[in-house]
Amino acid sequence: MAVAMRRPRSTLWMAWVAAGALGTAVAASATQPGFEVFPNLGDWYWLPPALLAAPLALLQFLVLRGAMGVSLAAAGMWVGLTLVASVASLFATSGWYFYVPQVLPRAFIPMETGIDIMFTVADYINPLLLGLAQGVVLAWVFGRPRIAAWWVVANLVAYAVALHLMLFVLTASGFDLRTAPGGYVLARVALAALYAAITGLVLVAILRMRAPVTPPQLPRPAV
Repeated sequence: MAVAMRRPRSTLWMAWVAAGALGTAVAASATQPGFEVFPNLGDWYWLPPALLAAPLALLQFLVLRGAMGVSLAAAGMWVGLTLVASVASLFATSGWYFYVPQVLPRAFIPMETGIDIMFTVADYINPLLLGLAQGVVLAWVFGRPRIAAWWVVANLVAYAVALHLMLFVLTASGFDLRTAPGGYVLARVALAALYAAITGLVLVAILRMRAPVTPPQLPRPAV
């Protein structure tokens, strides 16, 4: 069996959210405008996405191992495929931005609407590919191929809900992240924490499906 119950489900959820927030904080700090860590790498331009995804992937590795009891091989596969998906997202997004403007003049939709659709779809490329890559691991761990599809949907829904909820809160409160100290990092950490809160609930639900059923204990007959 590739996974065993190790910790309460609430611990798994809290650890998952903490991993999402902390891993994203590290990556956001390295890409903060004016304080970027990575120089122009030329032909190695694909390397930063992998390096930026590594802190989150490694923290999720620890959660999967410690709080979920996932095997070392499965947790390692999670890390590897997460990094691959992050790099693939870069190429897919670049290809999307290159291809769509060439198609829009021939499409029967207003140019402004087409541009809005282009940017909206581009935002969901990364959660889509992450969901596909990580869903493969979860499907293998739990022996249910449909979990891969569930995880894709969970990632897309989580991103949409987290993004719109954060924008609603910021608009309602009048808080301007552009002028707030550390606003760039704070915005990304908040989005990641909300994202992880939703995917964490799905992860707990998936784990619940494989939780062993304990038969009721019958009273022993009196001697």
